[in-house]
Amino acid sequence: MDREERGEDSKGSSDQSLQTSVDWRGRPCKPNRHGGMTAALFILGLQAFEMMAIAGVGNNLITYVFNEMHFPLSKSANTVTNFVGTVFLLSLFGGFLSDSYLGSFWTMLIFGFLELSGFILLSIQAHVAELRPPKCSMGSPTGGCEEAKGYKAWIFYGALYLVALGSGCLKPNIISHGADQFPKHDSKQSKKLSTFFNSAYFAFCTGELLALTLLVWVQTHSGMDVGFGVSAAAMAVGLICLISGSLIYRNSPPRGSIFTPIAQVFVAAISKRKQICPSNSEMLHRAEILDTQNPSGTISNNVTLIHTEKFSVSQVEQVKILVSVVPIFACTIIFNTISAQLQTFSVQQGTSMNTNLTPNFRIPPASLQSIPYMMLIFVVPLYETAFVPLARRITGNDSGITPLQRVGIGLFIATFSMVSAAIIEHKRRNSALKLNERLSIFWIAPQFLIFGLSEMFTAVGLIEFFYKTINTRDAVVPDSHDLLFVFIWILSELPFGFFGEQGDFKQLGRWLAE
Repeated sequence: MDREERGEDSKGSSDQSLQTSVDWRGRPCKPNRHGGMTAALFILGLQAFEMMAIAGVGNNLITYVFNEMHFPLSKSANTVTNFVGTVFLLSLFGGFLSDSYLGSFWTMLIFGFLELSGFILLSIQAHVAELRPPKCSMGSPTGGCEEAKGYKAWIFYGALYLVALGSGCLKPNIISHGADQFPKHDSKQSKKLSTFFNSAYFAFCTGELLALTLLVWVQTHSGMDVGFGVSAAAMAVGLICLISGSLIYRNSPPRGSIFTPIAQVFVAAISKRKQICPSNSEMLHRAEILDTQNPSGTISNNVTLIHTEKFSVSQVEQVKILVSVVPIFACTIIFNTISAQLQTFSVQQGTSMNTNLTPNFRIPPASLQSIPYMMLIFVVPLYETAFVPLARRITGNDSGITPLQRVGIGLFIATFSMVSAAIIEHKRRNSALKLNERLSIFWIAPQFLIFGLSEMFTAVGLIEFFYKTINTRDAVVPDSHDLLFVFIWILSELPFGFFGEQGDFKQLGRWLAE
């Protein structure tokens, strides 16, 4: 087979891989009926309501664990950050199930109901006094509050990690399934991919804002049981949104896991590390045959081998993609440590400040996290409608700026969030120790605002970069791209749950030392 024929076969295989999307009955999708922004809107509805549900639990979870479960402050912070870290770890499991067995839609549907059951169980425990320790003030100088143990702790952890399992398997599939509604072989649809990522972040901000205002207010004034119940209702509405669009989704059928071929590449690389690489890459697809009719027994001719997906350079390309994103992963370690700081100890810091907005109204400290999302509700649409078109004229890039440029800008801005946090904490301590005064809680608002702006650049840039990194090589790596996307996304997000575990940078230092 000559080179032209092999090239045509490769092209045909690539084109075929682009047409693998099917409808809910397993039939090939029709461009005018399936996918596009209409289908993506239902997925964005799930994104907004699921985020509202889990953020309503997660953002005020440290207060519930500390005041109701009576865990010490350090253990409460560990519980929250371990919960978040587990969500991201389980995202890998969700991607594996989606690619290998279930597909994105069924993975989201099944684990969405598991997440809903976790919210319901949390609400029941928060409502039934017999399932919690006796009421006690953890701020009392006498102490002596009974910590939740035995079946009470088991119910709490069981409910919490049902939520983690459901959300972890749901989150990566929301993004990948939404992006799959814009086929890259359709130039009009593929240009809308960046708009979808910005819209997904807008939906994320909307859900967070509702959780940090409405849900936190409900939890503070009506009780955590009602708050968890509202989270369960929001999750149910999100699942209704997902099911409502099932007739028009473009679905990618299961295509296998990436772990086996990646392991094969490393094993082959180690076992063949002393072999010399041929100078001509065409020789990778050739085999030399011994001429038995030649008395000297020399090698007489070459036979070109057809390129196959099994034990081929495609597996090497998958590993190269993973290796290429390691520097990006390293850049996000400190970024996610900052995020963990703001969601745990900055909230607890707010409880020691003056929370009175008026003589009769107090601001729940957890609601401080709503400040950046109030800003982003307006900034994200402005970015999409004003900045992107202007930048597009200058750079010629469909997204305005490249994903890596967006990530770099976000990481640079994030540093000033911790500068602000350090300055305000110094001022707060001096006021408390020397002047016996409590600063207004609004003094810690700037660090949330700065980090919110940073997150708009970094979070969306990372997702777009990871998705495009895989799909620009899709002619070479047509299988398991959803799981590969999930895997490298988790590499950047795992530090959020575990490096912030102790509330400072010591845990990060220990991890790097080990």
